[in-house]
Amino acid sequence: MKKSILFLAFVYILLNTANAQSTAILGRWYGKLETGSFNLDLYFNIKTLSIGDNETIYQTRMDVPMQSLKNHPFDETNFKKKKLTLVDGKLGIYFEGKLTDTNKIIGTFKQRGKTFPFTLVKSYGMINNAKPQTPVAPFPFKSKQVSFSNQDGKIKFSGTITYPNSTDSTIKFPSVILFTGSGAQDRDESIGNHKPFAVISDYLTKAGYAVLRVDDRGAGFTKASPDKLKYTTEDLIEDGNAYFKFLSMQPMVNANKIYLIGHSEGGSIATGVARKNPSVAGIIGLAPMLATWAETNTYQNYWALKNGGVDSLIIENYIGLHKLLLSKLCNERDIPNDSISESIIRLSFNEWKTNAIYGTDKIKKKVISYFEKSYKDKFLTVLNTQYTALFTNPWMFNFFKVTPSAELVQLRIPILVLQGKLDQQISYTQSEDVVKMLQTVGRNIQIELFEKHNHLMQHCKTGNVNEYFDNQESFSPEVLEAMVNWLRRN
Repeated sequence: MKKSILFLAFVYILLNTANAQSTAILGRWYGKLETGSFNLDLYFNIKTLSIGDNETIYQTRMDVPMQSLKNHPFDETNFKKKKLTLVDGKLGIYFEGKLTDTNKIIGTFKQRGKTFPFTLVKSYGMINNAKPQTPVAPFPFKSKQVSFSNQDGKIKFSGTITYPNSTDSTIKFPSVILFTGSGAQDRDESIGNHKPFAVISDYLTKAGYAVLRVDDRGAGFTKASPDKLKYTTEDLIEDGNAYFKFLSMQPMVNANKIYLIGHSEGGSIATGVARKNPSVAGIIGLAPMLATWAETNTYQNYWALKNGGVDSLIIENYIGLHKLLLSKLCNERDIPNDSISESIIRLSFNEWKTNAIYGTDKIKKKVISYFEKSYKDKFLTVLNTQYTALFTNPWMFNFFKVTPSAELVQLRIPILVLQGKLDQQISYTQSEDVVKMLQTVGRNIQIELFEKHNHLMQHCKTGNVNEYFDNQESFSPEVLEAMVNWLRRN
C-alpha cells in the first residue's frame, strides 16, 4: 500500500511539474530584434488551442507595431522540454529558444537566410497595466455583449453595444459603428496597454450616442471558419455590412442616424460600407488612407528608414526604386506568383540601375552598399526577399488597386477627416490634397489637423511608432471633442 501511495504521489509531482512548464510559455512576450541597420519591437501572444492525453497544441500570434502587423498567426508552435520553436512560412520566420526561467526565453531569430540573437521576456507589467483613460465599470450607461453572424453564417461576430440610460424605452438614439485599422484587432483596438476604441465608445455614449464596437474576424471572441481568416479589405467591408445591418435593427437605435467611424484602414472599410448602404448618415475618418496605397506605403518606408538613421541621400534614391517597383506591381491584373514577382523585381532593378533618371551611379552604389552591408547579401536578393512577400500578399495587392478619392467621390454624405500632423503612417499633406480635390467637385468633406498628434491620435513628441506604448494618453481629448461637435452638427 505504501509503495502505491508513493508511486501516485510521484506521478502527481511529475504531472504538476509538466503542467507548470507547459503553462509557463503562455501569455504575452516581448523582444527587440536588432539587425544592425534597424530595430523592431516584436510581441508574441502564445495560447493553448487544445490539450490532449499526450500533447498540448499551442497557437502563436505576432504583433509588429512599426510595420502595422497585428495578430499575425504562426504556422507552428512547439514547446517541449523547455524548448520553444516558432515557424511561419509566409514571412519566412524560424525562432528557436529555451525557457531559462518563467520570464525569459533565449534563442535565435531566423528570417530568409539571416540569423539574429533574440531574447523574449514576459511582458506582464508593460502589457497588462491599464492606461489612465481606459474606462472602468460601473458605467453611467448601459452596456451589452452582443453576437451576430455574417451572411453565410461562417463568422459569428462578438461585440459590445453601449447606449445611454433612459426611463423612456421608446427613445431611439443616434448611433455609431467603430471600425479598426489594419490587422485582426479586438473591439477596443487594443495596442499595448491602450484601448482607444473603449475610450471613444465611453466618450460618445456619455454624449448621447449608441456605439457598436466588434472583434474583427480572427480576433477576440469572434469565431470564423478557417477559410475566412485569409481576407482582403473587400471582405472586411462585407463584415462591416453585417455590423450595419445588426445595429440598424436594434430597438434603441435610430436607423436613419447611424454614423461610421474608421481608424486608418477602418476609414476605407467605412467608405465601402457607406457605398453599399445609402442610409449611412456620415463618416468620420481617424487618420484614414486618402492617398493611394502606393503613396502611403512609400511614405511609411521613408519614415522607417529615417528613424533607422539612414543617410537622406540613400533614402531619396532608394525611394525612387521603391516607387518604380510599386508602379510595376500596380500594372499587374492578377496577384503575381513568386516567379512573376521575382521577374518584376529583376526588371525594375535593372531599369533603376541603368537609367540616369533614377540618379547617378555613385549614389546607386551607395544604396546597394548600404543594403548589402545591412543584410549581408546581394542587393537583388534582398529586394526579392522583401518585395516578393509584399507582391504576393492578396490583402496588399487588393489595397494597391484601390484609389480612395475615386471611392469617396461617389458619396454625397458629410465626411470628416481628423489627422495628426506628426503621423508617420499617413501623410497629412497627402490627405489635405485629396480633401481639397473632393471639395472642388462639391463633396461635403472637411479635414481638421492636430498639431503634435500621431497616427493613434495621441499627443506626441515625434510621431515615431515607438512612442505609442510609452505614451500615457490613449486618445486625444481634443479629437474626442471634435468628433462629438461634428456629429451634433450633422
